[in-house]
Amino acid sequence: MFGLYLWVVFASQNASPDGVRWYVGLGIVMRVFLLFNIPNLSDDFYRFLWDGYLTLAGIHPFSHPPIYFFENRIFPPDITPELYARLNSPEYFTVYPPVCQAVFALAAWGSLGNLWGGVVLMKVFLLACEIGTIGLLGSAFGKSPASWAWSPALLYALNPLVILEIVGNCHFEGAMVFFLLAGLRALRQDEVKRAAVWWGLATAAKLLPLMFLPIVWRWLGWRRGRVFVVVFVGSVVVLFAPLWSVLPNILSSLDLYFRQFQFNASFYHVFRSVGNWWKGYETGRWVGPMLGLATVVGVLATAWLTPRFRSSKGHSVEGLCQALLIALVLHLFFSAIVHPWYVAVPFAMGLLTRWRFPLVWSGLVVLSYSHYAGGFFRENYWLIALEYLAVWLFLFWEIKHRYSQRKSASSASLGRASP
Repeated sequence: MFGLYLWVVFASQNASPDGVRWYVGLGIVMRVFLLFNIPNLSDDFYRFLWDGYLTLAGIHPFSHPPIYFFENRIFPPDITPELYARLNSPEYFTVYPPVCQAVFALAAWGSLGNLWGGVVLMKVFLLACEIGTIGLLGSAFGKSPASWAWSPALLYALNPLVILEIVGNCHFEGAMVFFLLAGLRALRQDEVKRAAVWWGLATAAKLLPLMFLPIVWRWLGWRRGRVFVVVFVGSVVVLFAPLWSVLPNILSSLDLYFRQFQFNASFYHVFRSVGNWWKGYETGRWVGPMLGLATVVGVLATAWLTPRFRSSKGHSVEGLCQALLIALVLHLFFSAIVHPWYVAVPFAMGLLTRWRFPLVWSGLVVLSYSHYAGGFFRENYWLIALEYLAVWLFLFWEIKHRYSQRKSASSASLGRASP
């Protein structure tokens, strides 16, 4: 599918705008077809509906882990032993923020306890977000007709990973991407307060945008950045109001998640292996936090190096998007967990820049599904090495190519300036 996707993208270089719009429409139609299937490459949706059923029953979904209800034989409406048996982490508190919980509850309410109906309703929400994302990429960030083949809307609409993981497997990174792009469009229009509200919604869908605050503040400058942060914090306080009382449970579950799970990691596996060999015992519990600290340092350094924007309304946000992409890539390269759908976020952000290595990664990350071969989980380190080696080689080629272009442009400029 990824090979066919690349063929379509390159074959459409000479296509008319109407032809490209047809391909974009095809991408939306493919998502519509996936509305009605039960995901078979992810079982997270069972936990989504479990949380929604608890909310409908008047029980805070963060109050107890699922194992509490099973061990105490407490079964509110639609919370059944059969549903419990399908959960992948029943001993942990849920980790899904308020926007997700609201969608879970609406899906549980609208489906009347029907599992398939609940999945379809959640996917309808994600389909709406995907259409919004495609629209934003095609309008606010669209390119000129001379470069339709590399139109962000086309690249996003037909990307197999995005189609499969967002609507197909019901992952809410699609909602976060939509809210982030809406915030970036507001920044492009110099609507700082509106952008901060969109950023708050993105954080209430997935917590990842919190990492971007130093970069956005630096890019906006002290005064406008302060306005952004104040409005953002106000939005987050309101959106997260139902969760403040159970914040310790959320933090506990997040800590366990990042300390005890590993999937498709790159630098984490390297450093853990070296640490195990050097120390003679399992070092993953401290390698993870150390790489997390390295991510924080990298994000702050990226923020410091991000130039402040000094122009007027209607300006380009490519420099900001490039800084956000660097932060995302640092986070994922240093993370112990890189599920395939995580790559949809840097892929979408990369479409607003000149970098294309996230596009290559979106095709290679599906190698991680080999870890489930045979019906059980066992990581294939050779395929992980192949995935990241190919991504890093392409990234190195892009860096070298862009350096050569800048050097040539500089030489040409000097030639024109000479007598």
